[in-house]
Amino acid sequence: MADAMLSVAAERLIALIDEQARYHVNLVKGAKKEVLRLAEKLKSIRNVLVDAENRRFKDKNINYWMSRLEATAYQMEDILDEWDYAILKLHMDEPRAPKQKVCSFIPSSLCFKKTVVRHHIAKKILNVKDQLDEILKEKEQFNFVISQPTPDPAPGSWRIQSTSLIDVAKVHGRERDTDILVGKLMDNGGSQEELGIQVVSIVGVGGLGKTTLAQLVYNHSRVEESFKLRVWICVSDPFDLTVIAKGILESIEKGSSPNTNQLDVLLKCVQVSVLGKKFLLVLDDVWTEDYNKWEPLERALSCGGVGSKILVTTRSERVAKKMGTRESEIFSPGLLSDEDCWLFMCRMALPGRNKVGFEDIGKKIAKKCNGLPLAARTLGSLLRFKSTLEEWTNVLNSEIWKMEEVEVDIFPHLLLSYNELSSNLKRCFSYCAVFPKDSEIFVDTLIEKWMSLGYLGSNTDDIEVKGRGYFDILSMRSLFQDFKKDDLDEITSCKMHDIVHDFAQFLRKSGRLEGARMNKTTCRACEPLLVSSVNEFCTLFYVEESPPNHCDCLIRLRVLSCDLQSIPQGMENLIHLRWLELDGINKLSPQDLKIIFQLYFLQTLSLRDCNANEIPGEIDSLEKPPLKLLELSRNKSLKELPKEIGNLIQLRHLIINENDSLKELPSEIGNLIHLRCLDVSGNDLLQQFPDSICRLHELQTLTAKRCRLRLPKGVAQLTGLRLLSGFAWSKWGLLKNLNHLAGFLRLSIYITDKEFEEVVEDARDAELRNKIHIQKLQITFLDVISETEEEEEEERVRMDVLDALEPHPNLLKLKIDDYKGSKLPLGWIVSPLNQLREGQAVRLRSPHFLASIRKTTVPGKDSFEWNGITIGGGDILNVQSSSNTNVIAFPKLKKLKFSFCENWTEWEDITEEEEECAGFQVMPCLTELEIILCKRLTALPHRLLRKTSLKTFNISRSTELLKRYANGTWE
Repeated sequence: MADAMLSVAAERLIALIDEQARYHVNLVKGAKKEVLRLAEKLKSIRNVLVDAENRRFKDKNINYWMSRLEATAYQMEDILDEWDYAILKLHMDEPRAPKQKVCSFIPSSLCFKKTVVRHHIAKKILNVKDQLDEILKEKEQFNFVISQPTPDPAPGSWRIQSTSLIDVAKVHGRERDTDILVGKLMDNGGSQEELGIQVVSIVGVGGLGKTTLAQLVYNHSRVEESFKLRVWICVSDPFDLTVIAKGILESIEKGSSPNTNQLDVLLKCVQVSVLGKKFLLVLDDVWTEDYNKWEPLERALSCGGVGSKILVTTRSERVAKKMGTRESEIFSPGLLSDEDCWLFMCRMALPGRNKVGFEDIGKKIAKKCNGLPLAARTLGSLLRFKSTLEEWTNVLNSEIWKMEEVEVDIFPHLLLSYNELSSNLKRCFSYCAVFPKDSEIFVDTLIEKWMSLGYLGSNTDDIEVKGRGYFDILSMRSLFQDFKKDDLDEITSCKMHDIVHDFAQFLRKSGRLEGARMNKTTCRACEPLLVSSVNEFCTLFYVEESPPNHCDCLIRLRVLSCDLQSIPQGMENLIHLRWLELDGINKLSPQDLKIIFQLYFLQTLSLRDCNANEIPGEIDSLEKPPLKLLELSRNKSLKELPKEIGNLIQLRHLIINENDSLKELPSEIGNLIHLRCLDVSGNDLLQQFPDSICRLHELQTLTAKRCRLRLPKGVAQLTGLRLLSGFAWSKWGLLKNLNHLAGFLRLSIYITDKEFEEVVEDARDAELRNKIHIQKLQITFLDVISETEEEEEEERVRMDVLDALEPHPNLLKLKIDDYKGSKLPLGWIVSPLNQLREGQAVRLRSPHFLASIRKTTVPGKDSFEWNGITIGGGDILNVQSSSNTNVIAFPKLKKLKFSFCENWTEWEDITEEEEECAGFQVMPCLTELEIILCKRLTALPHRLLRKTSLKTFNISRSTELLKRYANGTWE
């Protein structure tokens, strides 16, 4: 972590020199040279930090030295903040002061203030330089290896090579996981010519038992019988292809391999050895993400026999995908139950000993393993040498696995993974220890906090993208879990496993130097945990009723979240704040806001539910350094936003939800040219967007749920939009050029007597087929057609609208709601290119709906795929099977739902001949069927369903079906 901190400090020191000229304030004589020397020292010391980081957890002296270095870097950051803040405040206080080259001898208030600033800051910088000189002298005693910031990690003595041998009797709780993986290995899923050698990957965090599970599968009787040629290779790190190739040959040739290190020779021997043979190759503990290192071996193995498999264990999903593992072949093992953890612990802790008296305490200790086999094994090993109940009780009460004697045993794999991260990534990960265990971590908020703490560097260009990339890397390494996703299929929140959380805390604790980062404090009342959080993480989450009084304990805060009745006293002194959340304050006055707007470094400001009725124009003082996110939601009395909000030109996110009195947005909002997210949901009185919205060319998300807003005309110019949500749209032609739209798109189709042709043309102008990123589409018909209208004309319009709304074949989910027509335009629905996985038909009114499909033909096609929302038998689909024709209908459909089809009476079945025909398949992947409120439907198509993989079916509020299938099965 020190590398990132020193790098940022060095950059800021150089910037300090530049700012002298910009703001006409020189440092004291000689200080400029000292600042430049200090910057060079900070850069030079980075050359040994990789070695120091890797050794700090083994050598307490190095750990102490690193902690002092980090403390000095923190101190440097604080001083530089003070410099920047003082300069900004002078600039704000005297905006019309005449420009001067340097501070002159003319007595003035501004000159005096500048003199005080430069002497004060220069003195502190020189003091830090002296501390750093002392630390640098001590560096020589450690003989650090000079290296680049991100080298391949040295495995050290922790990495133990795995083998295929296992004592099955000593493994608990993996029966189900073993069966699933054995099934994956047994499933050919197609010919070798079609699929190549298939790769199955076991992915999960260190300590989860991936190697053990692979050993169980490798030695399973079905696997032994199916794969006569089995090879186990512990890959570890680095990925040495020569060593791997030799290992494969030695396993196949019973201990012998060519006496050469020429990779080409070895790979040709591998190719000959597996030619035409069905084999299973286990590659345990793979780390490399470099496909170029894997590709030569992949080519050599590709000549293996049909059904050959490669089983990979890795901590990174990215590794699995780089090795060619399909999404469906990535398997994440489950956690062990508390009972299985106890059985595992008991076998190690009480071998041949009486369990009487130990079982109750042991089971309580087992719960603290959190399902990780590695934790159970480590605790079992420790308890083996504790022979009394008192000693076991001490383990229970002290949570001994967190003590230093155990940490290296529990976390070796996590430490190795951690050491491979860049310095910034290390800081980002260990910061997550600030969150309470098992708390939901919102990704965007986490990234904002990383930004606020400087973990993403000082470059502001695309810093959110960089933060998302960091999160993705940590996720791929299985450091997060329990993901939730949005309509764009992006992760919105996650959690950390308790053991991973313990590891993050271990990193922070091991790097802690008590008192080194703590400023001298005048406070005697602050709780130790509050002080620890501020000093360790520069973060405070405060939820008490009374606000903490300002004191030196809080001065280092970068991140502050308060759920209070009023703002904390002395808030104007928290000059280092970058991220501030003051949600739920009883009354936030304009004067309070003016104080907040003096915190010039704020990047994120959330004032949600604060009863603010006026936002002062001084908000534009947050322009430099730039405010990136502003939330002003649930302020019920807020009637308008100040025009000065348009001066926050670097703002990326503006969230103004549920402000009951807000009637309009200022036209100056069009000045926010870098805005990427605008959310105005729940503002009932808001009638329209200002015309200036067309200038927001970087806007990606526009949300207006629970509003009366229509799609603004200017939206057609916002070609970067990815997500539109909540609009009562009527003019879909505005979407024509918005080809970056992604995720979930809802279309409400209004058809009236007078707009038949217009609505069809408007639907066609939307050009949905060009929106390749839309994955879910819902089309709802809201007809307003008089009863006198010709039925045939109505039918044509509805079909033409659906036909015009043809989506891109990438669409995965389709829902059609309240369609009153009796026919569907199957031109695009029956396309063999469709990727649909799920379909829903809701409130279909016509009893002839399914019958119409019977009349549909697909010219020139002997077989086709139809991934639609309504399904009939072979007759309905107009599919005929013959001896020379193979037909697969709906090959990818997994879920099917019908609801509110109240006039539907019959679902035609396929014929007995078609059921018996091996070449005739209908919905082979269908696993879920749901039928809701189809009251007149009397039976399901039994023959057709027997051709599927149906596992779950649900019938609700469908009278006739409930009578017929009262026993809960459809057979």
